[in-house]
Amino acid sequence: MKYYKILLFTFLSFILSFFTTFFSMKEYSSAVSSSCLECSYFRDVFLYSSFILIIIPILLFFLRKIFKKKLFFLLLFSFVFLLLVFFNNLSIFIDRVSSWSTFSSEEEIFATLSVSYFSLISSAILFFFILERFQFIQKNNSEVGIK
Repeated sequence: MKYYKILLFTFLSFILSFFTTFFSMKEYSSAVSSSCLECSYFRDVFLYSSFILIIIPILLFFLRKIFKKKLFFLLLFSFVFLLLVFFNNLSIFIDRVSSWSTFSSEEEIFATLSVSYFSLISSAILFFFILERFQFIQKNNSEVGIK
C-alpha cells in the first residue's frame, strides 16, 4: 500500500473542505463566534475542516475493504465528503448566527443549505474527480488496492 497517496489525498480533501467552508460561509465572517469571543473566522473554519484529516483516512481504509464496485465507492465517498463539509458549514452557522437568536434545527439546516448549496455541490463534484484520479479501487472491480 502506498501511504503517500493516502496522505496526499487526505491533504487535498482538507484543502478542498477548508476552501469550500471558508467561501460558502464568508458572509458570516464578521459575526462574533458564540463559543470563543476572540476567535477569528479563519481559525474556526480551520478547526472544523481539520476534522477531515482524521475522518478521511479512516473511511478510506474501511470503505475500500467493503465496497468492490468503483462507481459505488466513488459516489458514496463523495456523498460522505459532502456531508462532512455540510456539517462544517452548519457548525459555523450555529456558532456565529443561530446561537445569538432563535432558530429551530430545521431552520438552521435550511439556512445553511440556502447559503452553501452551490459550493457544496461544486466541491463534491471536484472531490469525486480527485478521488477517481487517485484510483483507490482498481478498474476491473474485483481487486481492491492502490495503484
